[in-house]
Amino acid sequence: MSKRSSNFACFFDVDGVITKGPGAIPAAKLALQKLHKLNVPYIFVSNTCMLESEKADQLAKMLEVPVPSDQVVLAHTPMRCLTEYHYKHVLVCGQGDVEEIARIVGFKDVTTIDKLCADFPELDMVDHTHRTELSELIKTHGLVHGKDFRPIEAVVLLGEPIHWETSLQIITDILLTHGNPNVTPHSLNVGTHIPVIACNKDLVFKAVADLPRFGHGAFLTCLEALYKKLSGNDLMYTALVGKPYEISFQYAEMMANKVARSKGQSKIERMYFVGDNPEVDIVGANVYNALLQKTASSNGSFTGCGLLSHPRLLSAKTCESILVCTGVYDPEVHELNPKQPWAMPTTIQFDALKAVEYVLKKENIV
Repeated sequence: MSKRSSNFACFFDVDGVITKGPGAIPAAKLALQKLHKLNVPYIFVSNTCMLESEKADQLAKMLEVPVPSDQVVLAHTPMRCLTEYHYKHVLVCGQGDVEEIARIVGFKDVTTIDKLCADFPELDMVDHTHRTELSELIKTHGLVHGKDFRPIEAVVLLGEPIHWETSLQIITDILLTHGNPNVTPHSLNVGTHIPVIACNKDLVFKAVADLPRFGHGAFLTCLEALYKKLSGNDLMYTALVGKPYEISFQYAEMMANKVARSKGQSKIERMYFVGDNPEVDIVGANVYNALLQKTASSNGSFTGCGLLSHPRLLSAKTCESILVCTGVYDPEVHELNPKQPWAMPTTIQFDALKAVEYVLKKENIV
């Protein structure tokens, strides 16, 4: 394929499409090697919470193809565009090095759940050993809070934490106290809470287990229910990023155009998104395709969760959704509902290799 002939790109979810558990799906490895050989731009779009550079290294080793970090778009990656929150004092939640992740995407003033628990040791009481430790602390030193604590101005939810009960308690405390646990509210019906920015509302994802596992969406469902139960109000998200929201697809398209430009190719006109989760991958790709069909003067988000402010590297006209059967979706177990058109894919292919072969045939390359 000539350098200037390619004006399409392939986008892949990771869990259940490229990998299953710790290893690559063999068909996916062949698919990516085929795309690399043909010089087709490819981008990985995953709702994982980790450093993009680490994910890129993992994928490159498993697939034996080059994967620069800017070809990996994770759930939090588009937070780089949320510049109006980058200088606020934010509480971040997730697992792994969430503080580093938050700083890499632009947040300058970061507090973690662990740090806040250290400043306010009386807050985390589900673990009974903490109650004993607190009693001893009060006997010997009194109830001491961290000095010079500054109220939290926004909550940033990067991914599911390890100890859900602690994070659910602390985040709820922060929302009910408008960011300052030093102040006891007169009522738990606090009205508008401080901004909440979340990524990855995947309820489940496919790992090694036969049944899908809980994802960050399950954690958010718990948080929403607890906040509603305690305050009487709905939890309101200031911004949502990650699939299925359009901003993540826009960001991925922007990265694909950078790859195409580096190869001396023309701008991307056609996007092919390969995913395993109808409710996330397919809905996201279909919603983005609908956005691309709207007139240039009507550029509002369908989901209401925001778009890129300066979309100078956006050129796509279509985004096809391709559902594979190697992850969450199992054709022997699940039946797609035509009454939910957003979750209906353009095509169903068995695995990533069949998906790539479908794309190449449609592009008249094979």
